[in-house]
Amino acid sequence: MKDKQPEEPQQPLPLEQPSLDVTTSEQARITTFTSLRNRNFRWLALSTLCFFGGLQMQVMARGWLVYEMTGSPLALGMVSAAFGVPLLLFSLYGGAIADRVPKRNLIMFSQIANGSFTLIIAVLITTGYIELWHLIAAAAASGVTFIFIAPGRMALIPELVAPRELLNAIALNSSGTNLTRVIAPAIAGGLMAIIGIAGVYYLVVFFYIVSIAFVSQLPAGEAAVQRVKVSVWAGIAEGVRYLRHSQLMTLLLMMAFVPIVFGMPYHNLMPVFAVDVLGVGETGLGLLMSMTGIGALMGSLGVASLGDFKRKGLLLLALGLVFGIALAVFGISHIYALSLCILIVVGLANAGYMTVNNTMIQSSVPHEMRGRIMAIFMVTFALMPLGTLPIGAVAEAVGPTFAITGGALIVLLFIMAIAIVRPSVRRLE
Repeated sequence: MKDKQPEEPQQPLPLEQPSLDVTTSEQARITTFTSLRNRNFRWLALSTLCFFGGLQMQVMARGWLVYEMTGSPLALGMVSAAFGVPLLLFSLYGGAIADRVPKRNLIMFSQIANGSFTLIIAVLITTGYIELWHLIAAAAASGVTFIFIAPGRMALIPELVAPRELLNAIALNSSGTNLTRVIAPAIAGGLMAIIGIAGVYYLVVFFYIVSIAFVSQLPAGEAAVQRVKVSVWAGIAEGVRYLRHSQLMTLLLMMAFVPIVFGMPYHNLMPVFAVDVLGVGETGLGLLMSMTGIGALMGSLGVASLGDFKRKGLLLLALGLVFGIALAVFGISHIYALSLCILIVVGLANAGYMTVNNTMIQSSVPHEMRGRIMAIFMVTFALMPLGTLPIGAVAEAVGPTFAITGGALIVLLFIMAIAIVRPSVRRLE
């Protein structure tokens, strides 16, 4: 695979693999839920719903618990950063492992460990011994498991579906994740008032167990395992060399990182907005997070309906601009109803942007390198909680409105700069 595209080609610039470049009559028949006809992809989709449903409930309950214990946006940032540090430092290692072992087994064992950490926190809350450092340590331990879960799940999708269905499958997988963002926070917000934060944590453990059961239905996939003769660290170095020599891949990854770092921390700071800006409680917080999820579900399903859409680069830039503008409006809003509505747009644009970006990356990278490159892409999961730390510090110093609006403006300036300085992005297919 070679990356030899000219800097500003005269014709639409294709992605590095040709599998998605030609629209056939068969591709034209791809509908919104085409990939769900695949039995193995259905198992993965069900597992995604349970795992990320539990994760969203856990994030909601943990954020409320931390803010209730400390009243500090910075403390929220510290817990979020603890989750992100392992992803930032060791994600390439997780990706290299995902390229060497059956991805099903890797996902199962990692999720078992993650569920165990969650159960420990639930017991500590129940017994009244919970402290902030417990939550920080558990978040860091969960981050370690996520360096295997995330690249394993993302790199598994192309092994389960046909190349022509890749955009549809990635978008549907994203839709499942975003569906949990609609339902799970609202459920968690309501249940916290009934069964308490500890009860929500126990429910999260149950969802993790069900997710593991669904993953166990997938084939082990030994035939798809890369039989490498080099060490894990040599494999990591190979992935870095590939990235260094691929300008297209570097640009696509940069376009994933910047909106995540400066735009997405708003999600982890939502308890601050709910309490200090909008004056609502647990249920109001759940609704705020659910509105983001509704928009995200709409965005990812909309992308799934596009089939093998051409002009992905232009669509990516447009969605990035909408995300930045909508997030800036949310940052300055002090009206609860307006905030609920604008969060739908924020979620829609962000989910559509990340889905298109993810598809362009996966369809560009060689199969034997996919786990490592998706591990680098997975750094976006680390950058959001890590970005929450400085944004949280700014929010504590000068207020959340300035912090979130400032981040949104940085996203807008970055997307406009890419559109102007790299016009070839507009012609990416």
